[in-house]
Amino acid sequence: MKSAPKALHIVLNGVVEDSRVLKMAWSLGNAGWDVLVCGSTPSGKVDKLSIGYANIERLQIKYVINQRLIAKLLRKTRRRLRRIAEVLFPGSKPAIPNYQRSQKALIPVVQRFSPDVIHAHDYTALPIASELTQILRAQGKQVSLIYDAHEYVPGVSHLTKPLINAYSKAERVGVTQAAAVLSVSEPMSDLLMPHLKSKVRPVIVANDPLFAGQQKSKLNLRKLCGIGNKTPLLVYSGAVAPQRGLSTVITALSKLPGVHLALIANPENATVKALQIEASAVADRFHVIPYVTNSELVSFLSTANIGLIPLHHKLNHEISLITKFGEYMQAKLPIIVSDVKTMAAEVRRLKNGEVFIAENVNSFVAAVNKVLADEKRYKKVYTKTVLKQRSWELQAKVLVDLYNKLVGVKPKIRKGKPFTIKY
Repeated sequence: MKSAPKALHIVLNGVVEDSRVLKMAWSLGNAGWDVLVCGSTPSGKVDKLSIGYANIERLQIKYVINQRLIAKLLRKTRRRLRRIAEVLFPGSKPAIPNYQRSQKALIPVVQRFSPDVIHAHDYTALPIASELTQILRAQGKQVSLIYDAHEYVPGVSHLTKPLINAYSKAERVGVTQAAAVLSVSEPMSDLLMPHLKSKVRPVIVANDPLFAGQQKSKLNLRKLCGIGNKTPLLVYSGAVAPQRGLSTVITALSKLPGVHLALIANPENATVKALQIEASAVADRFHVIPYVTNSELVSFLSTANIGLIPLHHKLNHEISLITKFGEYMQAKLPIIVSDVKTMAAEVRRLKNGEVFIAENVNSFVAAVNKVLADEKRYKKVYTKTVLKQRSWELQAKVLVDLYNKLVGVKPKIRKGKPFTIKY
């Protein structure tokens, strides 16, 4: 293989909000691979971006409704129709959402790019990537398929039972064609193997944050909150939904006088708006801050006192060591996590924070007070060695070694580019 090997990544989201996809594309590009990430346009119009050496094309692979109210009504209608179908036709099998539309958009791109590896991000992309792999193989192209299992499908709470069955069946078919399956944690791998009916253990590529690739934030979290350096500040960064447990934190603020909470999230998110209404009594201490550039996030977080992970007990919460866990660590923040299995065990092992009973306000308040009383005790565990162990650089080595093994070559490593998205 004289030219650089090519990797096509497929993900059914807008890409820029998915740090795992971005980190993989960036690392593979620096390692000498030609990378193209195909995601879904958020506007309905095709656009092109880049991160490092990797290119990003956002295509019409999902239906986009710009009007928020119409989109909400359509989602509710689809859910009701699925429930009706379950009752009237209990033996029917639902179609995989966005399958036909994605194929139509992606086939010309795949033919043009002619990848050596197709990387399917999550269960939504696997059926599509599997079909594209078969198309190329039928044309005589040697192409390897990688399935990157971001979640354990039976534990995805928003899927109906027929859709869980449909996606699970598609997973098992896709895995028979895959050269490798990736998982984010060992507990998840324990569930994936019997679920996928596979005897081969997935390769672990954890969602750890950049270590060497971090950049100093141009913004100051405390200044955006309008508070000084001595004011206790809790921070939550990332996706927001009822099961993320932020209502517990809002309620607890009334029992934590003088303590402020920064929520780094999309201000237009429906749950965020509901939380702002819920927090009316403590509105002066609750601050909603828009997302910052991923490469600057660790620096941005570092002025807070405590990082929060107040998850409810859901199956996928129990088995994951989520991205923000590593981000809080790199920011050298003590972590307060609910008693979800994997992350609670990690906090107890590292002694870098406290565990509280999920959805229990008094337990959360006690954990916060305990950490604030002796922050240095929790921070001292963050040695350079510990932080390097929880770094994307280590995970990227596993990923790049796997890719190079699949194509049987080691491409020439390029001069590293900054972890910055260019529009």
